Amino acid sequence: MNTQTTRRGFLAGTIAGPLYCSVAWAQKQTIAPKHPPSVKNYLNRLYAEGRRKFAFRENYSGGFERWQTDARPVLKRLIGLKGIAASIGDHVPRIELGDIRDMDRYTFRPGSIETEPDVRIPFWLLRPKGPGPHPLAILPHGHDRVGHDTHAGVYRDEAHRRKALSGQRNVAVQAVERGFVAIAPATRGLAVDGVPDIFERHGERDCRSQLMHCLLAGRTAIGEPVWDLRRLLDWAVTLPEIDTKHVLMMGNSGGGMATLYTAACDERISVAVPSCSFTTIAGPDGRIYHCDCNMVPGILEWGDLYDVAGLIAPRWLLAVNGRKDKLHESASIEQAAARARAIYRSAGHSNRFDHRWGSEGHRFYSDLMWPFVMQSVKTSS
Repeated sequence: MNTQTTRRGFLAGTIAGPLYCSVAWAQKQTIAPKHPPSVKNYLNRLYAEGRRKFAFRENYSGGFERWQTDARPVLKRLIGLKGIAASIGDHVPRIELGDIRDMDRYTFRPGSIETEPDVRIPFWLLRPKGPGPHPLAILPHGHDRVGHDTHAGVYRDEAHRRKALSGQRNVAVQAVERGFVAIAPATRGLAVDGVPDIFERHGERDCRSQLMHCLLAGRTAIGEPVWDLRRLLDWAVTLPEIDTKHVLMMGNSGGGMATLYTAACDERISVAVPSCSFTTIAGPDGRIYHCDCNMVPGILEWGDLYDVAGLIAPRWLLAVNGRKDKLHESASIEQAAARARAIYRSAGHSNRFDHRWGSEGHRFYSDLMWPFVMQSVKTSS
């Protein structure tokens, strides 16, 4: 028996819920904690916006396009993409595909991609029937050990199926039924593909174990999924039935963070939909909203999450949050949305950004997401 299963079945032996580390924190809070004034003053000085070299400013020398040209390569370096490339040399990703299964309205097959030596990312490939060309959807998941299965409608049992459908998490099935070729990949560090905390040195949290090993090597735990998703995209756009003008990336929670950073770094993505993940990096009270595995050293000397979003402009971006999501605070979400909206306005495409509120908690909101996505495809055709 896997020792991790007996020691921490919720995390390793069962289907973990999204953002389990932050959910546990949110559930145990009965009153809002507060830092003493000295700590608040320290944090305000540490996180002062004046320190953020690439925070977007309307008077940025050279204007919006120059800001993107300057800011994007620095962000890529901060999340470790340059270091990953240097460490793997001339490695060429290898794709393996399994047998095709007929699912009546679409076909379905397993696959995997070796994005760097000894790192193999499994995925599900769903294709609509018909010759195409078809738009492409790549759908990274968050903290869910079987998240790529969940997205693709591959359920372990009836309880898994009910949980997935209640949160509308079968997004690859939703995508293929709307005419997309859909790829549901595992997210490195958030599924089985990472460095597990077998020595119990990282709070029995595999994603934090992955982060620590990344930091030791000059990488980040968000940069590695970005690397994997871009290598998957390299392969996917070579498929003859893909309409490369229309590439969607969409994910919830940690998958939303992977969506934001990947779309900021890769201009082939035409529409990005991060769900229950878009906010400021830290709140005015010093609360850090995202799990440790999203930490990027020095990011607040570069900018904030709305500046990451600004690198997606003028491409389409929809950020969705849940009103009852206890992991984030409404004021910080609204602040981030306002700043992103201002960047899109400076880019001359304010209609291509939107922020929408779902009525429930930490989940997908298909009724909010797909109309925006399909409008982006229609408008850009």
